[in-house]
Amino acid sequence: MDEMTRHLERGLFRPYVLWHCSKAPVSGMDFMEVERSHHHDLSPGKLYPVLHELLKEGFLEEEIRIEHGKVHKYYTTTKQGREALERLRRELGPPMKDFLFEWLIPELRG
Repeated sequence: MDEMTRHLERGLFRPYVLWHCSKAPVSGMDFMEVERSHHHDLSPGKLYPVLHELLKEGFLEEEIRIEHGKVHKYYTTTKQGREALERLRRELGPPMKDFLFEWLIPELRG
């Protein structure tokens, strides 16, 4: 991965985690497995600090489940987290929105 890609992913990672957790409760292991299925190697050392920061800030909530005799933590976006995502969508300036839209649409079309 080149430096420009790393910078882009680093800047989008927190909102991406918040968005992903807004879809359905997800464990850290499940999150990393989804990333692996897309050929992206996400380490626990990158994911868990972000999950913990978002928890501390009140953007995520954690549910502890016992499955097959093991503790699993599932993360869900809180109302505050959903509002933060919506605020980001609204407040992101038009030049950046235009860039992202024009740049990503050809990729989405295939």
